[in-house]
Order: sequence, then C-alpha cells, then structure tokens
Amino acid sequence: MRTRLVRIACLFTSIAPAAAAVMGLASSPALAEEKSRPAQQTQGPGSAVPAQRPKAAAAPPPGGSKVAAPKASVGAPKASAKKKAPESPPLPPPPARLWLIAPSPHGPWTLRIDNEGERPMRIPADVRLLRLEVDTLNKRAKKTVRCAAPAGLKPSGFPERRALLLAPGQSYMEHFDPRLLCFGKDEAALAGGSVVRAWYGWGPPPKWSKKPPAAPFAAESTDYPPAFAPAPGLAAPTVVLSYALPPEEATERGHHAGDAEPPSPAAQTAQHQDDKAAQPADDKAAQPADDKAAQPADDKAAQPTDDKAAQTSADRPAGESPEKRVPSDKGHSAGPRSKPVVDANAPRLELTSEPWSDAASPRSIVVRVSAKNAGRRPMTVAIRSRMLEFHVAGPNGETSCTAAPPTGAIPRDLFRTLKPGASVDVSLLLREVCPADTFNREGLYEVTATLHANEPGTTFGLDAYTAVVPAKNTTLLRVKSAPEPFYAAAPRAVPTPKPEASQASEHEAHDE
Repeated sequence: MRTRLVRIACLFTSIAPAAAAVMGLASSPALAEEKSRPAQQTQGPGSAVPAQRPKAAAAPPPGGSKVAAPKASVGAPKASAKKKAPESPPLPPPPARLWLIAPSPHGPWTLRIDNEGERPMRIPADVRLLRLEVDTLNKRAKKTVRCAAPAGLKPSGFPERRALLLAPGQSYMEHFDPRLLCFGKDEAALAGGSVVRAWYGWGPPPKWSKKPPAAPFAAESTDYPPAFAPAPGLAAPTVVLSYALPPEEATERGHHAGDAEPPSPAAQTAQHQDDKAAQPADDKAAQPADDKAAQPADDKAAQPTDDKAAQTSADRPAGESPEKRVPSDKGHSAGPRSKPVVDANAPRLELTSEPWSDAASPRSIVVRVSAKNAGRRPMTVAIRSRMLEFHVAGPNGETSCTAAPPTGAIPRDLFRTLKPGASVDVSLLLREVCPADTFNREGLYEVTATLHANEPGTTFGLDAYTAVVPAKNTTLLRVKSAPEPFYAAAPRAVPTPKPEASQASEHEAHDE
C-alpha cells in the first residue's frame, strides 16, 4: 500500500511543473493578444498560409463619405467559360403584296400577288389557299361568314406543281369565281355593302408560341442566306363590295332595255324633220339632179308594170278573181293590232332544280329536279328521268347531256294527274346521262336542266300535257376530287401592272 502511495506522489510531483508552465502561458499578454485576433481558416496540408498584409487605407472621396468596396459574387463565372455569340438582327418581312379585286359581288374576282422587293421570292400560285371573312349587312343571316375551300379540294401542304418564282417587278394574277369558296348558303353573304377580309396561305403560329414559323410558307426567299423572313400567310387590304352588276350582265340588261321601248311614230317624225333641216343646202340641190339623170328611162317604164302584176298574181289564190279579193286589214290599218288571248288558268309546268350540290367525286353527283303544276286546272302528264336534258358549263368547256326521244310505249300507270300546285321530284346521277369525261376536272360547274315532256298518251286515249320546259334556275356544282387536277396548265408570272394601266392589264393576265 505504501508503495502505491509513493508512486502516486511521484507522479504528481512530475506533472506540477508542466501545469505551472501552461498556466503561465495562458496568463501572458502575448497569448491574450493572439486570442483577440480573428480566427483564420484552416488550410489543407498542401497549401501554404499566406502572410497577412496590412490593408492600405483607401483615400476618402472629396465629399468625405466612405465608399464600400464591392463584394465578390459567390456564383461568378469562371474565366474559362465560353461567351454567348451575339444574336443576329431579325430579317425584314417579305416584300409580297396581296390584292383582291372584286368589281361586283357575283364575280369574277381577281387574285394578285406582287413582288415589290429587290430579290426574287417563291410563292404557291393556288387560289384554293385563299380564305375570306365576310361581314354582311343582312340582319337575318350571320354577321360574319368564313369562306374557304373544303378539305378535299384544298391542298394539305405546299403544292409543288404550283410553285412559282417571282422576280422583282413581277406578279401572279388569277381570275376565279368567289362561289368556289363561299359555297351553298354562304353565297348569300356576297352582296352589296359586305366587307371582305382575305388571307392567303396558312395560319401564323399562336401568339403564346415562342417557336419560329414553320413550313409551308406563302412567301419565302430564294437566296441563301435568306434576304427576308418567310411568311406563312399574306393579308390583303379590306374590300367593300359594290352594288354593281357584273359587266356581262349589265350589258345584257342594257340591250334588253333598249330593245323593249322603240321610239314612237311622233318621235321618228320629229327626228326625220331634224335630219332634213340639218342637211346642207348644196346636197339638197345636187342630189335630185344627179339621181334623175342617172336613172335609165327603160327601168322606169318596165319596173312598175311587171312588179305589180307579178305581186298581184302571187298573192291571189287560184280560182279567185281580182275583184273579189279584199285586203283583210282594210279600214283597220290605223288601229292597234289585237293581242292573242292567253288562258292564265291553263295547266302548265314549272321546272326548278336545287340551287347547289357538293360532290366528293364524279360518281356521286346527284341533281334533284322538281316539276310543279303552276296552273289553276289539273293536268295529266308523264314525267320520267330520261326526259331530262342538262347543259353543263365547267372548267373543260360546255357539254350537253341530251334527253331520250319519245317511245310511245310508256305504260298507262306512269301517267299521273297533277292538281294545281302539286309537284313531282326526280333525282338522278349525272354520270349516267352525261358523257364520261364531263366531270373529269376538279372545280365549279353550272348545270341547267330542261324537261322534254314528249309522251302525249294517244295510245290510251289520253290528252297528256306535252311541252319543253327549261328550268328557272341553275344548279351550282362543286366537285372536290376528280381524275384531272384543278389546274390544267402551269402558272406563269406577268409584269406588275402600273396603277394607271391596271384595268387594261387584267384582260392580258393568266386566266385559269
């Protein structure tokens, strides 16, 4: 036990000086100054601790205020990082101008695209890419009507066959019927006072999209790099339709109006007197002498006798003496002639056809015709589909689909009695009665029907109604798909017409 106590005492004796030294260092002023300094960050084993240099005091500004030193940003880019390339300036819009020329509400209209720039451009020359928005004044119809080609007729992408390169100062012009786009009930919007806005091509990307416009384009540069930005569509200036008639229809009405009212006899007499008064005196004096001198004497003696005798013998029937023949109009030449009596109550047929028909292909063209008894008495008549004749006017020209001749062998039960106001409807496929190549092209057709009611019914002792009845209206037919394309020839560019010669150049433009 004592041995253990002695060892412990020796141990405390050896530790006491080291503890005293440590306590002395802690109480020394140098150690206190060392603790008052800010602690430095520990460095790795391979890094050297830089010696702390005294910071030079910054010179105060003239106003005496101190400026704080900028702090280093934590996420500063490294010197080795690549800088972004500067963005190129945006390209200008395409120098293409779209025009819509509408002289009358019913057409024909003209589509025109001008290259007003200094570099060539590429466009799709196809009127089926045109879209119309028509604001009407008709309170009964829709205020805004949107017209466009149907899905089967409008090209889904860029029509490569209709690609046209326009040089600077060139244009593309095409005449078209607006009913190709405003078809069916939408045709009622094409009236005087309507406001038309046109868009050509494809729609632009939505406003929220940040992507650049993608192909197809309605106008794009042919240079590389491009001289201007491509455009998916072109907008035309707003057009207000006039109340004028088409030139051909206005001319026909003018001729009919001039022929309907001939000048009266009093007006003709006054005009004749004015012409005599306006004739020069020299002509009056010279004309009788020359005419009398130039006329042979033999002709004067021979002409009256022979002509009168021949005319009298030709007009008089055989076996009738000249004394008994009396002119039928003797004593009534001055009075008005009697008009033929017309029975307004007699039975008569009126033929009407449906106003429009939209067909997917030539095999599905169906036309419906209605024959109505417009008189006030009943009639007996036989109406069959083979009695219908059609006149077709389309892209390939005019074609007649003739009716069948009368057979005289129609059964008795096919004769029907139509009361006043009653009608008969007939539907038939035009492909069965027209030539095979009548509707070979896509586009718009006008079909006019005519009924040949040519079965009298005399075999059965009937007095059937017979007549040739043309339809009161035409049927507008649109064929979406056909063996031949919509255009028969390739497009071509024309020089841009000048403002003073724009009307004259429209007649020389490419008409498809």
